[in-house]
Parts: sequence; structure tokens; C-alpha cells
Amino acid sequence: MKRKYVKLSLIAVVIASVLSGLAACETTTPDASTLLAQARSAITQAEADPNVAKYAPTELDRARKLLINAEDSARQKDGHETASHYAYLTMQMARIAQQRAQEQVAIKHIKSGETERQKILLTARESEADQAAAGLENLKASQTSRGIVLTLDDVSFDKGKAQLKPGAGRSIDQITAFLNENPERRVQVEAFTDSQGANDFNIELSQSRADAVAMAIIRSGINAERVRAVGYGEGFKDGSRQMDRRLEVIVSNGDAAIPGHTAGAL
Repeated sequence: MKRKYVKLSLIAVVIASVLSGLAACETTTPDASTLLAQARSAITQAEADPNVAKYAPTELDRARKLLINAEDSARQKDGHETASHYAYLTMQMARIAQQRAQEQVAIKHIKSGETERQKILLTARESEADQAAAGLENLKASQTSRGIVLTLDDVSFDKGKAQLKPGAGRSIDQITAFLNENPERRVQVEAFTDSQGANDFNIELSQSRADAVAMAIIRSGINAERVRAVGYGEGFKDGSRQMDRRLEVIVSNGDAAIPGHTAGAL
């Protein structure tokens, strides 16, 4: 009797252990109905976010189809395992749809920020150019695509001569002060003549006049690497004879290179 009692006790312990294991599995692993409820909730959350429909419509559509498969499987006999599988995939695809939407929104914000930054930089450059031109307004300054163009009257030279008159010192000082305040900018001195006299003489005269102004700027303390002189002779006529004898100083737009002079260029 004693042995039989012990045997029955062991069987009871085994049965109790098995039942306990089954209960643990039921506690840790959600059943199909629970997973379906979670899947429906995931779809509802994704649909509530307008960015999902806008940026991840394909992923959202896949999630909806997976939910339909899960619900169809749940109605079938012995289809709970398949339903659980589809419900799990539904939740994953809904999360993917939301993540994709969040990524696209973030990218849009980054692009929008870059566009705004470029607008601010452009406005700052335009403001800087306007202020620079205003600072040189006494020299007949005008902002162009080549840079700030300063036109110096031909009274700075005697006719047929390339020696600067004393009156030009004020203009040179103003140009020098501006360059000191804007160390990134460079200048190009361009001299022109009218069509009176031989062409070779006019080219040489214009180059000598451009050199004279450039040297005056350099002697005022500006690094020679920032100053260039070009004589165009009687090329690029601008209308009246007086204007044809003009001398221009081109101040670069920031640290940009100064484009060459072309017909009609500003």
C-alpha cells in the first residue's frame, strides 16, 4: 500500500507540474484575440496620424491587408496560430508606417531649415552689398554683378597724362578705408580713353593711369595681391567722350573673383 501511495503521489506531482507550465505559457504568450486587439489598436494609431497617410501610404495599406488576413484566420477552425502570426505582422507594419512618416517629416524639416538658412544668407549678402555701396556713395558707387563699381572723374588726370592730381587723394583714401574694413574684398582698377589719338598710345595711357591708381591704393597700405590694374584704351565706349575717358575701380563681391569686362557688362 505504501508503494502504491508513493506512485500516485509522483503522478500527481507530474500532472501539477505540467499544468503549471501550461499556465505559465498562457500568461507569457498572448492569445490570438489579444494580438488581434493590439493589431487593431496599432492600425487605429497609424490612421490617426495624417503624416502616415501622406508619407507612408503603401506601408499603411499593407498593414490593413495583414489585419484582414488575421481576422479571416481567426474565424476559421484551428486558425488561431495563423491569426496570431498575421496580427503580429500587422503591428510591425503599422510601426514601420509610422517610422517612415516620422523620417519623412524630419527630412522635410531639415530641407525647410536649409531653405530658410539660404534665404537668410541671401538677405544678409544683399544687405551687406547695399551697406557697402552706401559706404562708397560719394564715389558714385553702384552694385553690379561684377562687384561694386566706383567711377572716378577724369579730372584726376591732365589730358594725355597718367600722373594723379592731388585732388584724387580723397577718393583713394576712401577706397583704402573701405578695403581695410573689408579684408576679404579685392579691387580691380580699369582705365579707359576716348578715341582721340592712336590706339596703341591710348592703350598705354589707360594702363599707366590704372597703374597709378593701383599704386596709390597699395601705398596707402593695401596688400598688392588684392589690387589689379587693367588698361582698356578706347575699348568699351560708354557714350560721351568724357565718359569714354572714365576710370573705374571694381570692388569684388565678398571674396569672389572679379569677372572680366565685356561689352554692356555691369
